[in-house]
Amino acid sequence: MPQGALYSTIQSSGNKRGIDASQDEAMNEKIKDYEPMIYSIMKRLNIQYDQDDYMQVGRMAVYNALSTFDDIAAKGATESQFVYTRIHQRLIDEIRRVSRYTNAVSVTSDDLLAESVGGRLDNLHMMELESARGLLGEQEGLWLAYTLKGYSVREIAGATGFSVSSVKNWRASARKKLRAVYDGE
Repeated sequence: MPQGALYSTIQSSGNKRGIDASQDEAMNEKIKDYEPMIYSIMKRLNIQYDQDDYMQVGRMAVYNALSTFDDIAAKGATESQFVYTRIHQRLIDEIRRVSRYTNAVSVTSDDLLAESVGGRLDNLHMMELESARGLLGEQEGLWLAYTLKGYSVREIAGATGFSVSSVKNWRASARKKLRAVYDGE
């Protein structure tokens, strides 16, 4: 959202509460005055992506803080300290919200050895990989068998009683052997 959009949003929301134009203009100026503080906090929190979105969150935090600031709520803090704390807390909340969403939505599929069609290996590749189990050690073969059935590394570890890192090592070793065989053809 462009800078002017927030200011006009604040103006329109302010007018609904009976705040006159001069108070709107004063609030917009205060928000602009706090922008270097928002940039500073963003830099301190190492925010490198979606900076415009976080800047907007910071502006809204400033507006909120300025609207709710009073000596009792601030518990002895100056207006600047109060606003800084509110910006910092709100940016951290936003980082956590985005992180939760990213972790919940991101795809975490275990890449199989061959191309997948609709989530399943086609029959030719499946037969080739099944026949290749003879080239692998016992644990590598276990990994391949479970992987072909659609199990994740974590699920394979749980089913076999080994650690996740052990299963990852089996996977790496099996892939290395299978690449050597298939690349050598």
